[in-house]
Amino acid sequence: MSGKLLQDKVAVITGGTSAMGMGIAEVFLEKGAKVILGDLDQTKLDHTKDALNQAGDEINVAAIKLDLTSAESIREFLDKAEAAFGKLDILVNNAGVCIGNSMFDIPQETFDLTFNVNVKGLFEISRQFAKKNIAGNRPANIVNLASNAAKVCFEGMADYNASKAAVVNLTQSMAKELAKFNINVNAVCPGAVDTDMLRQCMLDAVKASNGTVTLEDCRKTWGPPQLGRLIQPHEVGRVVSFLASDEALIIRGQAISIDGGNTPY
Repeated sequence: MSGKLLQDKVAVITGGTSAMGMGIAEVFLEKGAKVILGDLDQTKLDHTKDALNQAGDEINVAAIKLDLTSAESIREFLDKAEAAFGKLDILVNNAGVCIGNSMFDIPQETFDLTFNVNVKGLFEISRQFAKKNIAGNRPANIVNLASNAAKVCFEGMADYNASKAAVVNLTQSMAKELAKFNINVNAVCPGAVDTDMLRQCMLDAVKASNGTVTLEDCRKTWGPPQLGRLIQPHEVGRVVSFLASDEALIIRGQAISIDGGNTPY
C-alpha cells in the first residue's frame, strides 16, 4: 500500500475534535490528504487543527464549525470546506453520540439526539456532499463510522445499537444509489476503541446496571479478547484511509468489522 495513498485528496472528517477524528486525520495526512475537521466547538477545533498542523511544514488542515442537527449548518460547513482547499473528495462520517441507558430509562430527548446525529445528520451531510460532487462531475468516497453494535447489540444501549444498524442500512442504500455518479460508499464497524466516548459509554453502562457492573468489569470485557487490548484510533484510521482511496473501488456498500475479531461477519 502506497505511503501516499490519498495524495492530493481533500477529506472532510466530522467529529473532528474527538480522539477517533484526530486519529483518522493523522493517518489521512500521512497518506497525503488535506483534511477539513468539522465539530461543534470552534475552540477545540482550532486546538486540534494547530496540533495536527505542527506535524508538517504546510498548512494541510482546516477547522470549521458544524452542527449535524441543522441542515443549514451542514450547508454552510460544506461551502466553507470546499472553499478551503478548492474541492471535496472524501467524506468521513465519524461524529456520533452514545449515551448509555436501560431501555426503560432512555429520555425521549436522548433518543432523538442519538438519531438526529448518528442517522439523520449523517444522511443529510452525505447527500449534500454527494450533490456537490455530482454537480461538479467529480468522483468521491464516503466512509461511515458505524459500530459492531450494529451487528451484536449491547445491553443498555438500545438507541445507539439501533442508530448504528441504521447507518449500515444507509450505507448500503447510498452505495447503490450513488454508484452511477462514481461515488463509492462503505462503512466500518469498530469495536472497543480507546476514546473518551468509550469511557463515557462504560460509565453510562455502570450507572444503568444499578451497581451490578463496575468500570473495571467494562474494561475487562469490552476490549477484543483476540487482540488483548483496546483498539487505537489510528488503527481505525488506517482502514478508513484504504476504503476512502481509489484502491478500494471494488469494495462497495460494505460494513466491515474492525473490532479485533469480536464480530465474525
